[in-house]
Amino acid sequence: MKKLVPILLLPVVVALAAGILAPKLASEARLRSEVETMVQAAIGQRPVIDGAVSFSVFPWPAIDMAGVSIDHPRARLEAGSARIVLDLLPLLTGRASADHIELTDADLTLADPGEGVDALAALVAGLGTAQSEADVYVTDGSLKIAHADGDEAVIPEADIRLGWRGGRDATAKGRVVWRGEPLEVDATLSGLAALASGGAGSLRLSLSGAPAELSFQGGARLAGGPVVTGALTVASRQLRDALEWLGLDAPTERGFGAFNLRANALLSEQGAVLSEARIDLDGNSSVGAFNLRLDGGHANLQGSLASESFDLSPYGQLSLAGSQGGSWSRESIDLRRTRALDADLRLSATQLRVGDAVLQRLAASAALKSGKLSIAIGEAEAWGGIFRAALHVSPVDTGSGADVRLDLSADDVALAKALGELFRLQRLEGTGSFRLSAGGSGASMMEIVQKLSGAFTLTGENGALVGIDVGRILSRLEKRPLSGAGDLRGGRTPYDDIVIDASIRDGIAKLDRIDLTSAKLRIALSGESSIAQRDLDFAGTAQLVSEAGQKAETAKTGAVAADAARAAPVAFELPFIVRGEWERPIVLPDPQALIRRSGAARPLFGSPDAMGVAGPLP
Repeated sequence: MKKLVPILLLPVVVALAAGILAPKLASEARLRSEVETMVQAAIGQRPVIDGAVSFSVFPWPAIDMAGVSIDHPRARLEAGSARIVLDLLPLLTGRASADHIELTDADLTLADPGEGVDALAALVAGLGTAQSEADVYVTDGSLKIAHADGDEAVIPEADIRLGWRGGRDATAKGRVVWRGEPLEVDATLSGLAALASGGAGSLRLSLSGAPAELSFQGGARLAGGPVVTGALTVASRQLRDALEWLGLDAPTERGFGAFNLRANALLSEQGAVLSEARIDLDGNSSVGAFNLRLDGGHANLQGSLASESFDLSPYGQLSLAGSQGGSWSRESIDLRRTRALDADLRLSATQLRVGDAVLQRLAASAALKSGKLSIAIGEAEAWGGIFRAALHVSPVDTGSGADVRLDLSADDVALAKALGELFRLQRLEGTGSFRLSAGGSGASMMEIVQKLSGAFTLTGENGALVGIDVGRILSRLEKRPLSGAGDLRGGRTPYDDIVIDASIRDGIAKLDRIDLTSAKLRIALSGESSIAQRDLDFAGTAQLVSEAGQKAETAKTGAVAADAARAAPVAFELPFIVRGEWERPIVLPDPQALIRRSGAARPLFGSPDAMGVAGPLP
């Protein structure tokens, strides 16, 4: 056994001796020649070596060099240092062959590719016909695009392994930094020869980082323009952050959290088609299809979504009034970014929730063309009835601002819930229908409201006016007119029928008619309201029906009862005014009418005309 030890140690000694002597025996000129040959075989271009070249055996046979550059009509590569790790078996036969190439501090600058898709197709076709094979490890690398006004750093940092086998496949795996975020990249494109000859290949791509994750697996072809088809998955923990990372503005101020998209995709330079798409966004799940077409840099999106249950609450409220009241916004409206995209989208949902509002069996559409936005709810079941709405917004011809038009209608709905959720008006109960049609234009919401014009109508039945009991007040004042009305707040005023007609012009809502009737009383009201200032100036008359009339009315129903209420004799009549802000109006009975009713101060008035209804308060 002891005799075998020297024999076993002989290869080790020879290897050590070779490791010590080989670098000294290899001339630099020979090494430069070998490097130029191996790099040209791998990359297809002869390198320029500005620094020293050396050969080492340990820990693996390799040729090291400094200051390497490669010039190509479409690109320039500069590396601070490079190492060619040699394949051991060919080296034993006296032939140098590269196992892989390591580049450190490598900067790749591409000439402006113009149409990037065409440049990529040309690169893939070139790899498909080339006979070169290489594995390149890049450390501390970067990718730049050369423009006339300077270089643009597309990827400022990269630690990545690139590989290609001419005619077979190309791979890229590692870490790159794009738009300030690190991304893990893993991509493989197979069938290069088939792609170059007009056939089909396969593509597998994975991108993973903090903003988003993307994966694709499917087929690819170059003939007739680059096209890939396959399974696409995109996910993000915060879609709003991902859109900001991509330089895109989210269309709403709230929402856009967790996002996940799974679909069959067809991607080309003309756009993208997504079929059998499943989208999970902010806790909502929907299925549908989309078609994105690109025409000269302008995007056109068409699509449809269907969902069993969809909650829009994360994006805002279904309300035409602010949650805390206050004044209208004076911030300028800028719709310029709406011109970059044309869209035609459809949404159907068994149930749609927007804040406290719940719409059933909804069919809605949204269209955006040349900066003009149209949103329509064709028909939905809501508040126990049917609801329809349409909103049209378009940019003004000059400067910032918008033309806005709103049309909505509700039939046979619960008025308290419908008016409360739409207008934050919770003073009217019952079942009824209403219509609103209004439009205006301006640079801000305040200007739009100041120029608003349109109309509002409402009819209701079997409900109540909440916040005041007019019948109780009239009954007390009928008996003791000078006792004072006391606190007018609190209680309910039941009605059998109510009718409201209002016209809007230049931001002023003119209340042409409010008629409220019941078996006990009748109320008529008219006046004006400034929508911009959010205040009221109404005057009206409340009539208490005589007891005989009340008994006659209670014996009738339907339209007959309503006609009887209007024809019933009046026991007491009181003019009143309503003034103040929308949120806190003040109701004041006419003091002259109370004095006249009492008879105590009749001598103070010179004639019956002097005892008329009090005029508006100063």
